[in-house]
Amino acid sequence: MGEGAQVVFHLFGIPVSETIVVTWVIMLALWIFAIFATRNPKTVPKGAQNVAELIIEAIIDLIESMMPNQGKKFLSFICTIALLIGVSNLVGIIPFVNNPTADLNTTMGIALIVLLVSNYYGLEENGFEHIKGFAEPTVLMMPINIIGELAKPVSLSFRLFGNVAGGGIAITIAAMFAPWIIPVPLMAWFDIFVGIIQAFIFTMLSIAYIAVARG
Repeated sequence: MGEGAQVVFHLFGIPVSETIVVTWVIMLALWIFAIFATRNPKTVPKGAQNVAELIIEAIIDLIESMMPNQGKKFLSFICTIALLIGVSNLVGIIPFVNNPTADLNTTMGIALIVLLVSNYYGLEENGFEHIKGFAEPTVLMMPINIIGELAKPVSLSFRLFGNVAGGGIAITIAAMFAPWIIPVPLMAWFDIFVGIIQAFIFTMLSIAYIAVARG
């Protein structure tokens, strides 16, 4: 695990970091998994289809716990966020591979997408009332309300980045100073546990922001 900021190569003069390369590989892997899971669906699922259906059902349940009967509408977006962050959090257990989510650029980018999407659906659901809501309870509160809205992606991104990067640093230090006390399998389990929990928290907060924006 690490910051993942090292430049790997340049594309048309633009530096491409390790974070971007690993993220591309993750996206490709998820795309291939989706193809295998849906190319020949069975009535009784097994293999990749079974895993995909378990993930989809879990995501729909999460969405509907905060937005009843809206699971299918928001499934694509929330599932994409959950899988991308989840795999990005876990890929660090592979030797010499850095977590994309240990790079603040990645977490901030995803958090900004959540901000834009939540406000889009707020406008879709409530129209001008969504914008008017920033001036409540009085127009004097508008600057504070706008700052509070902009603080959401900052909070989301730093929480995920801090936990993933901090966990990686803690595990690295433990491995250096006490490898005989904290065995590698235990460190890997901790890495997996933290990665799954942080993906779950980010996903839940994303759903919550959309739910609040829609009213």
